Amino acid sequence: MRTSQVGAAALRAQMRDQDGVATVEQAKQAGYTRAAIAGKIRRGEWERPAHGVLRTTDHPLTPRARIRIAMLSLGADATLVGRSAAYWWRMVDVAPTEVEIAVAQRNQPRPRPGVTVVRRAVPAGDRVAVDGLFVTKRAATVLAAVAALGLIAGAKLMDRVLQKGLVTLDALQEVHGRSRRRYGAAVCTALLALAAGGARSEAERMAHRALRRAGITGWVADHRVVLPRHGPALLDLAFVDRRILVEVDGWAYHRDLRAFLHDSDRQNALVLAGWVVIRTNWHELKERPEKFVLTVREALAERARP
Repeated sequence: MRTSQVGAAALRAQMRDQDGVATVEQAKQAGYTRAAIAGKIRRGEWERPAHGVLRTTDHPLTPRARIRIAMLSLGADATLVGRSAAYWWRMVDVAPTEVEIAVAQRNQPRPRPGVTVVRRAVPAGDRVAVDGLFVTKRAATVLAAVAALGLIAGAKLMDRVLQKGLVTLDALQEVHGRSRRRYGAAVCTALLALAAGGARSEAERMAHRALRRAGITGWVADHRVVLPRHGPALLDLAFVDRRILVEVDGWAYHRDLRAFLHDSDRQNALVLAGWVVIRTNWHELKERPEKFVLTVREALAERARP
């Protein structure tokens, strides 16, 4: 009886660490017989959400539990990929509706609701165990998620993980060089070019195009001024007669602490010199250029008042 209590306590702790989930094999290793497992299910303490998997009913069915159930049901060769892997790595906050899992081509698992099975073996060197599940490594995860998300949402993800230091640009470029023929490779190529330093210049071009399309004139690019107590400054886009400046940023990844502090000092000097400073960035200009144009119009109208 004592051994059974110890085994039961150990399994409870294991299920708690595994999002309320365990395999039937883990329950047997803890000392549960088939009959004991059936009794727990009959009493409503456990349920069997998938083949070979048990879930304790006093634990909520969270997105992590849903992913773990799907993975455990497919065996040790399964690898979490794409947006599901990005969620497991905590790169994104919202789990996709479909759990994306890669299995060896020889496997032919039955269809599972809420699970997308990709028949593609992930080499051992390209995956790693994270919280008890095999997941594609970070760089491969980012690129696969970016390919699935597309240009705008993919750019936000890549910018975020680079800024947080979750993955390096070199690692992304190295993995991309080995997978240029995969789905979404063109999107990854474009975003890696932006990450390598092209985001700001592209954002400037988009700002110019947005203003021209809106018929807004009277601005100059790369206007030089000398600011009191600061010195020379190059203004991205300026309405000189109205003293309105548009500062164009690329991605957050390109702004380190030193640049942030320098820009803060520069912006304070501009405000003290009578300039209205509008900030925009690649993401806004790509996703909501009309918002940027409206802000510029409102600033121009305000400055036109006597």
